[in-house]
Amino acid sequence: MEARELFVHDKYAIAITSMTKLGDKLYLGLTGGTRCLASYDIAKDEIVMENEIFPWIEGRGYCGKIHNAMGAMGEDSLLIGEGNHFTWDGIPVAYNYLSKELPESMLYRKREQGFPEAKFTDFCLPDLSNWDRRASDPGGKIIKYGTKNGTVEVVCSLPDYLYVQAMVTDPARQRAYGCTIPDNHFFSLDLPTGTLTDYGHISDYANHNLVVTPDGRCRGAWIDRSDGSMKLLQFDPDRDRLEYSNTVILKDPGSKIAGNLGIDQWLVSREGKVYMGTVANSLLFEFHFEEGRFELLGQLAQGGRVTSMDEDEQGVIWIGAGYPNMHLVRFDPKASGRGRLIDCGPVNSRYERCYFHASSYADGKLYLGETDGFSPSLHIIDLHTL
Repeated sequence: MEARELFVHDKYAIAITSMTKLGDKLYLGLTGGTRCLASYDIAKDEIVMENEIFPWIEGRGYCGKIHNAMGAMGEDSLLIGEGNHFTWDGIPVAYNYLSKELPESMLYRKREQGFPEAKFTDFCLPDLSNWDRRASDPGGKIIKYGTKNGTVEVVCSLPDYLYVQAMVTDPARQRAYGCTIPDNHFFSLDLPTGTLTDYGHISDYANHNLVVTPDGRCRGAWIDRSDGSMKLLQFDPDRDRLEYSNTVILKDPGSKIAGNLGIDQWLVSREGKVYMGTVANSLLFEFHFEEGRFELLGQLAQGGRVTSMDEDEQGVIWIGAGYPNMHLVRFDPKASGRGRLIDCGPVNSRYERCYFHASSYADGKLYLGETDGFSPSLHIIDLHTL
């Protein structure tokens, strides 16, 4: 498989952690500095940094983030949730954690991109001894970004000390839903009024992403401590109610992989079918939302993680799965037998770690946003060549 690689050229950008197509551009949400947003012009085949979107984090000493928290709300606007470079424990990534999690070779890639003095402490604190949560991390904001003029409008603030870990938008109803880091709270946002409602702690982990299903409900998962199972979580906007369903998705959600646990990714197809991939074991499900039933379709890869799913014009779904070196998997819902799930192999085997946190499809090409590479890149695959 041949994948062309384009890099985001910014010293403080270290990962692509969300992606949204709007018009003829792909907007890339980054883990990075005050300019946590870049755009890729499909026609010009180039990546440029957008304006500052989180100017208030200047000088903090570690990265901000748009982590699965960006969606189109109109022809020229994006709704973006401010994340933070926290561990899942809700504290900043510091040197000891970062240097343990990532190999030194990641810094070499950053240096090769024109930043020869790059070091881990450019992106994280040396330690937590001088960290002051109240001063540097009072809580995140949700902003509206005007793509024509690069304008930033603060829509609302999250409750004290909370940041957006995942957020899904519903432009038809002008709503958004998300979960937080730390403490994994669920929230809903009414965009016209800017009213954010916090529904409190969900459970430990369970959601790397949420989804709005065709019936207008937001779906995710929760982990039941009584038996360890992963169950369906759903929010009904008509009743303004967060529901802890007893529908068991997995009796055992499996182990954490790359800090994540539970549901990894969702996709709503053009036909209104809903698909879901898990963190552990790279399992693919169809969610029959009208019945509240999950159907296991198969295992996609070894190593876990299903972090990207995109549908082409023929209804074929292209999936990034497997950790730490992701494969591209072709899923044809209309096929049967061996032709239904085809492993196309690793996207990039040159790196010891290469996996994708965000993706998009346009005009026969698949765009995969790499994370944890310290030189975030867009891998472009012409699907006609496969």
